[in-house]
Amino acid sequence: MHREMAEQQTKGEVLIVEDTPASLKLLSDLLTEAGYYVRQAPNGELALWTAQSRPPELILLDIRMPGIDGFEVCRRLKQSPELRHVPVIFLSAQHDTDDKVRGFALGAVDFIAKPFQAEEILARTDAHVRLSRTQKALADERALLEQRVSERTAELAKLAHSLEQEVRQRRANEEFLRLASQVFEATQDAIVITDEKGDILATNPAFTRISGYGAKEVVGRGVAMLHAGGQDAPGFQALTQSLTAAGHWSGEIMARRKNGHTYPGLLSVSVVKDADGKLLNIVAVFMDLTERKAEQHLIDFLSNHDALTGLPNRLLARQRFEHLQGVARREGQCVTVMCLDLDRFKSVNDTYGPQMGDKALQAVARFLNDTVREGDTVTRQGGDEFQIILQDDIKCGGTLLLAQRILAGLRTELVIDGQPISLTSSIGVAVSPTDGDSLDELVRNADTALYRAKETGRDNYAFFTERMDAEIRDKLAIQGQLRGAIARDEFEVHYQPQICLRTGQMVGAEALLRWDNPVLGKVPPNRFIPLAEEYGLVNPIGEWVLESVCAQIKVWHDQGLGQIKVAVNLSAGQFGHDSTVPFVEGTLRRFGIPPACLGLEITEGTVMGDPDKAVAALKRLKDIGVSISLDDFGTGYSSLGYLKRFPIDVLKIDKSFVDDVTTNPNDAAIALSVISLAHNLNLRVIAEGVETREQVDFLAQRGCDEMQGYFFSRPVGAEAFTALLREKRCVPDL
Repeated sequence: MHREMAEQQTKGEVLIVEDTPASLKLLSDLLTEAGYYVRQAPNGELALWTAQSRPPELILLDIRMPGIDGFEVCRRLKQSPELRHVPVIFLSAQHDTDDKVRGFALGAVDFIAKPFQAEEILARTDAHVRLSRTQKALADERALLEQRVSERTAELAKLAHSLEQEVRQRRANEEFLRLASQVFEATQDAIVITDEKGDILATNPAFTRISGYGAKEVVGRGVAMLHAGGQDAPGFQALTQSLTAAGHWSGEIMARRKNGHTYPGLLSVSVVKDADGKLLNIVAVFMDLTERKAEQHLIDFLSNHDALTGLPNRLLARQRFEHLQGVARREGQCVTVMCLDLDRFKSVNDTYGPQMGDKALQAVARFLNDTVREGDTVTRQGGDEFQIILQDDIKCGGTLLLAQRILAGLRTELVIDGQPISLTSSIGVAVSPTDGDSLDELVRNADTALYRAKETGRDNYAFFTERMDAEIRDKLAIQGQLRGAIARDEFEVHYQPQICLRTGQMVGAEALLRWDNPVLGKVPPNRFIPLAEEYGLVNPIGEWVLESVCAQIKVWHDQGLGQIKVAVNLSAGQFGHDSTVPFVEGTLRRFGIPPACLGLEITEGTVMGDPDKAVAALKRLKDIGVSISLDDFGTGYSSLGYLKRFPIDVLKIDKSFVDDVTTNPNDAAIALSVISLAHNLNLRVIAEGVETREQVDFLAQRGCDEMQGYFFSRPVGAEAFTALLREKRCVPDL
């Protein structure tokens, strides 16, 4: 009674299994407000007891719980005949492909990632509750219909027998004949009555509506004319055998309408015999299943296909992979899995809206289906991620050609609702058996290759290798530790002295960032700085370095150690950010140090990406009063025309030229050119990476202004550098 009242008053009954009280309350309040009747369970044991006491229409199940976790709860639910048909949606804060694969293998219908999005929770709950109700309603209706057909068949068999007796006993059975005639005429199912030979004696109006034949067109003809023929020969043979043996048959069969079209129906046939057991009539009751079959077909399609694009889903893709792998093994070939991701697809949704984004995904799905060969499988994994499964030879020639065709085809501008949209893609490729035997392993490795393809500039494809996998895992480990490094106080600034060759005095230092992580150990800057750029972490790190340096300069000033100038490197991402110049100005003001004590170092690549914007930013920094150094000069692609426009103070000769300056004429010529160019532009020159007396003498004799390198001092911590300032050492005899 309670369940019936809940179903009448709500959109459905949902069981939420979540061990986090806040998440449990959030989901309960959200679904209750949406009109659902919600039951709660804070752990797996209570979830199983609650579901068994009264099966809900949908279960939202957290994966990570103490005691019995979500996977075990799902497994036990699917073992129960009463609960196996209840749809389960997993809730997880993880985005692990293995978790999803395991969940779908256990019978889950969907995943919802934490943190929850209200629209996603409601949309997926509505969809799965409706689908659950539709499937239950269809099953109940089918059982009811079969029961009704069976009951009606029995009734009509009795009526047919009564009609036969009415010929003999017209007066006694006249009222019964009238009632039978009313039932015969009013029923919505087709009724056909034949004689003992199978020739049609009578039909009802429903027969005409369903088959298209009028009663006069079929009376006297054999009932077999209504059967679909050879395409359903086994069904007709089973019918005749059952009638002969048992006098009754019921089941699905294919029939043919007057217009020649075939259609499915639910048929119940019974024989009518007299008191002596002699066959008198055959009564058939037929129900048209066309609409119900269409509904079931839609349900089956949605169970195996992506609703947006119509492409196969994970379940169907796995089946096709296993079939294709068996064929490939027999034929000595391989199976390739391609993971495809649209580059920067989020910008399409942000610019044109989600509806246009959906249409773009549909267009891409059609393009991929048209591009692959017959027998290849294209699937959508969610969002803008697609997979392609294909059979190829061991040289993977077909795979290479397909990847190139896809990349080239997607570069062509799409026109959707009159709106041109540009898309590119990145593709990762894994090959069985070289890169794995299972679909899960191949997908994981293809994702790794996809990561590499995006890393190398997007609009590209890459094949998986073990080395690539190790490198990416290493980068992911660095990324994971890098995000909390500032909060955990793992960074330290070291200072490398800069020496004036004219006076032999230490006139400044370059600030160099060092990272000591308890998990990874000491991580070199050339490993973590590029990743900080890639993952959008360079700005907070750069701001931390600038604040740390200014704070240290203030300490040295307060200790009376002189006006030491410290140069801080600005990365490309930090230099290009609009907030950098105001942050520099604000930091200097906050610590109360002279701008002349701060130098900023930028590279050629940083300023040459957008020279006009770089000139404007550099002028603003110069207006503040800080000095500007152009680092690694000569290694990039500087334009001398732009160089004279840049308001810089110092050119730095890169270590790669200093290393062999005394032995390699080309390096010597480059160093001399940089010195000459700088002096002609009234700039100072600093040589970095100086390690030998010969390098010092060579550069000093040719007019280099300042130097830094291991010959003078390695980069040291703030405390050690303070000692150098006090002792005024680290400068050998020059």
